[in-house]
Amino acid sequence: MSSEFCKLVLDLDPGIRFAGIVETNGTIVAAEYRKDIVPLLDRSTLEISILQSVIRFATREILESELGKALYSITTYEKVKRATIPIHGDEQRLLLVSFDTTARPGPIIRKKIMPLIEERLS
Repeated sequence: MSSEFCKLVLDLDPGIRFAGIVETNGTIVAAEYRKDIVPLLDRSTLEISILQSVIRFATREILESELGKALYSITTYEKVKRATIPIHGDEQRLLLVSFDTTARPGPIIRKKIMPLIEERLS
């Protein structure tokens, strides 16, 4: 799993701004921005944001026995939409993706990103 996989994610849809793979301890494994993007967060703020995403996603595990595994979560901000997607089969890593505000992350995740994860990482 590398920057190459993040580039493949970016190539799936023009509305994808960022793709990053992180470990559940918050360590960034790989990260790539779309070429025309000026990041909204500096590196240290990005690291804090990633750790917050990891913690929030971990809290969802409490309900897995009743609801099943979480497939992804999406948060919409004024300037960006962000998704956290577990890489099933590798319980230690998450895929974090940010989208332009005009993008429709649900269909992009279900129809493009999840099949790519299944094909390349499972």
